[in-house]
Amino acid sequence: MKKIFLTIAVALFATVSFSQKKNVTSAAVTYQGAQKNRTDVAAYTKDLLEAKESIDLALAHPDTKEDPKAWMYKGKIYIELGLALAMSDGSAYPGMKSEELAEEGFNALIHSKEVDKKETYVDDVNDYAQMYRAMMSNAGIEAYSAEEYETAMGALVGAAEFGTLIGVQDSNFYFFGGLAAMQIKNYEVAEEAFKHCVEWKFNLGESVGYLATAMKENGNQTEAEAMLKNAVEVNPDNIDVLIHATNFYIDKKDFAQAVSTIESAIKLDPSNKLLHYNAGALYESMEKFDEAEAAFKKTLSLDPAYTDAKYSLGVFYFNRGAELNNEANDLEFGDPKYDVMIAQSKEIWKKNCLPYLEDAAKDAPEDVIILEALKTVYGKLSMTDKFMETKKRIAELQG
Repeated sequence: MKKIFLTIAVALFATVSFSQKKNVTSAAVTYQGAQKNRTDVAAYTKDLLEAKESIDLALAHPDTKEDPKAWMYKGKIYIELGLALAMSDGSAYPGMKSEELAEEGFNALIHSKEVDKKETYVDDVNDYAQMYRAMMSNAGIEAYSAEEYETAMGALVGAAEFGTLIGVQDSNFYFFGGLAAMQIKNYEVAEEAFKHCVEWKFNLGESVGYLATAMKENGNQTEAEAMLKNAVEVNPDNIDVLIHATNFYIDKKDFAQAVSTIESAIKLDPSNKLLHYNAGALYESMEKFDEAEAAFKKTLSLDPAYTDAKYSLGVFYFNRGAELNNEANDLEFGDPKYDVMIAQSKEIWKKNCLPYLEDAAKDAPEDVIILEALKTVYGKLSMTDKFMETKKRIAELQG
């Protein structure tokens, strides 16, 4: 009796196993049939739904739950079903979301390769991934050129993901997919895209900057700062990384850290006028006036025609004179230091501030901001004719 029971059990086991493999075959056949109906979205979707039922049954059973062929077809079926639902009225299938189906399908292709110890289906999976990588990258490039950023984001990041499946580091696709995501403020996708770029050191400086911004917009300020610190430590000689880190700290109003970072950048590129100019602005905001003056002057020594530096240095001296003037006004009435301090403030405006602002105004005769500053100095120095002339010019420019 026991022997008969064992024989029946073996026969039953064989029947069940065959049944599950039949489900894999059924899914494959139905999937292949669906390819003939790609132009008919409704028929295409119907076939894929039928194929999904078969492949789900196969993967739910112990005998085929780790079958690489089953996982491969799950990948293809789920990905294409997700695309089919995206092209049709998804409300007809309330329990399904195209993005989730596509993601599950992609992960199924990965798992197929993981369990395919004999590598029987690896080429098939790779060919499928390469096909979608090519289609999506072409669509993404075209959409990006047309400034259709949502489409570009999905297509380029999707192409890059398929690239990872076949062992290709599609840094360029991740980078421009991330840029497209930034354009439409999809910072979650942007963060994931630029993480790959930073990891692979693609356009490292820019990628670090965009990643920090995306992380901050996603509410991950602490993580963003940790990422920046690590990027600076790992790439101490990359000036672009240092510049983007500096900008991050400036936005955060962490001027001490910004100064420390920009000083490191200046050591790498001492002839970079913008670094010295921004360092000057940082020093001034921290009331390190000697350092600020030196930085602005260094900027002009590197580029004597740099209008912004002339204006900033003129404003710097105006503020120093204004501080002295305010201190004088705070003195007790009749304090003998009053006349001395007022004279000193006017001397700073006349000898230090005025030449830089006048020179800046010659460079940019239609810049109202510069002219307004210049008018103020003329007023402080009681230069009435110059004051009225500048006031008239501003009125003309403002229409």
